[in-house]
Amino acid sequence: MGDNELRLVRYLLAAQRDGADVRPSAISRYLGISSASTTALLDRLERAGTLQRVNDPTDRRSILITPTATAAATLAATVDEYEQRVTGLAEDLDEVARRIVIDFLDSLTEVAEETAVR
Repeated sequence: MGDNELRLVRYLLAAQRDGADVRPSAISRYLGISSASTTALLDRLERAGTLQRVNDPTDRRSILITPTATAAATLAATVDEYEQRVTGLAEDLDEVARRIVIDFLDSLTEVAEETAVR
């Protein structure tokens, strides 16, 4: 799953938990992408079995986007795979390289926090 796919699945799961309806237009706004890109994204995730389009019971002209029962498991599997791969990369570093990476990430965090305060 790519970045937008992951963000969308998390968004849909949170909306489902909160009892909120999600329409394609809300997804476009949330992800900052065009309606055409949203349609392509929804098509991919629907084919993958991660989401479904359902008719809006209050407006026959509209559809709602909902996560499937497998959406959370798909998201968890993707995150687990990422964590395993990152752990593998970190384990391949010797102590000197690991210290350099940690120092760089600490500096990067400082810059981000200082910039956010402004």
